[in-house]
Amino acid sequence: MAELLRYGAYLPRYRAPLPEIQSFFARPGRPRARALATPGLDEDPLTMAYEAAREALGEERAPAALICLTLSPPFGLRKVAATLARALSLAEDTVSYDLGGHPGGLMDALELAGALVARDGARPALVVVADHQVSYEERVLDLLSAGGAAAFLVGDGGGFCRLGPLVRAGREVYDVWRLGTEPEARFRLEVLFETYGATAAEALAGLERVTERPTGAYAAVCASQPHPQTLRALPRAGVSGEQLEHTSFVGEIGNLGAASVGLALALGLDRAAPGQQLLAFGYGGGEGIAQALEVTDDPPAIGAAERMAGEPIGLGTYYRWTRGRQAEPH
Repeated sequence: MAELLRYGAYLPRYRAPLPEIQSFFARPGRPRARALATPGLDEDPLTMAYEAAREALGEERAPAALICLTLSPPFGLRKVAATLARALSLAEDTVSYDLGGHPGGLMDALELAGALVARDGARPALVVVADHQVSYEERVLDLLSAGGAAAFLVGDGGGFCRLGPLVRAGREVYDVWRLGTEPEARFRLEVLFETYGATAAEALAGLERVTERPTGAYAAVCASQPHPQTLRALPRAGVSGEQLEHTSFVGEIGNLGAASVGLALALGLDRAAPGQQLLAFGYGGGEGIAQALEVTDDPPAIGAAERMAGEPIGLGTYYRWTRGRQAEPH
């Protein structure tokens, strides 16, 4: 059975002042996040993926596969995973895979990694997710654009956490999407909130039937969190506030896109103990994916919670760094 061997996470150093951005655009109300984890000019999803992957790899340099997931690659018509493999000096026979699709895709990547290690056996697979979907002007107040990365080394036994059953639920909706080569995502928050809640309830109920374990029995729930309001839908699916207490962060540092569920899982693993069960929930593009994980040994904690705090930057610096970032890589 596929197991997690190691994991890593990366958050950029800088924090943009979301309340100041909201005030600048005269948008009343309480800010939806205290700050935004903002990559510097020399950072992008590839460099963040590198940092998280290094931590997850440890001394391992010959994984059978590297699976890389990002919705905001720093360049087009290139294989991000292949570039990352070369940067990490991985073995020449490491096979690289690029995944995209939606912000819950980490669950797809972990499922693929589990299938690969079950086939190959001796060598693990490395899964890396990194994202920074930039939003402009007042739209950042809704998309809560932030950046980060997470990585997981998956093996066929010998780890500290087993990857358990997985259940999917979906709707054909357009909540957050991008047309063609448009540089900026479009979104309909009311559709996002409604569909997140509906698919979470369906996927978690399905997982409960498969595992015969109530949703409220998990030690922690590690969920995609594109917006604070999406997390408010989880109690209607049987999730308690205590299960989210140490894994929710969108109200602190913003929306990490595809890396969101990865950081939540790292936070949950850091506090987990042998014998506990965790529940991961990835969401994106109308699809919710719920998976059970069983902690079998002490996790190699990385102190992810300690990386939440960062160095504040001013409003002018934030806009100078982000304006035109999708059109021209920095």
